[in-house]
Amino acid sequence: MKNAEILDKKIPLVAIDRSLDKLRNKIMFPKKLEKANEMLLTAKLPKNKHVV
Repeated sequence: MKNAEILDKKIPLVAIDRSLDKLRNKIMFPKKLEKANEMLLTAKLPKNKHVV
């Protein structure tokens, strides 16, 4: 396919694998998720100077 043909197409050029939908609500790495959530709870963010 030439570049002009690709740009003229109205459909996306990626194929979505629908078999991955079965993994949508499954937690793959529970220990890492728990650690990340803990880090987010204890993280100290810088003060925002631009609050209106």
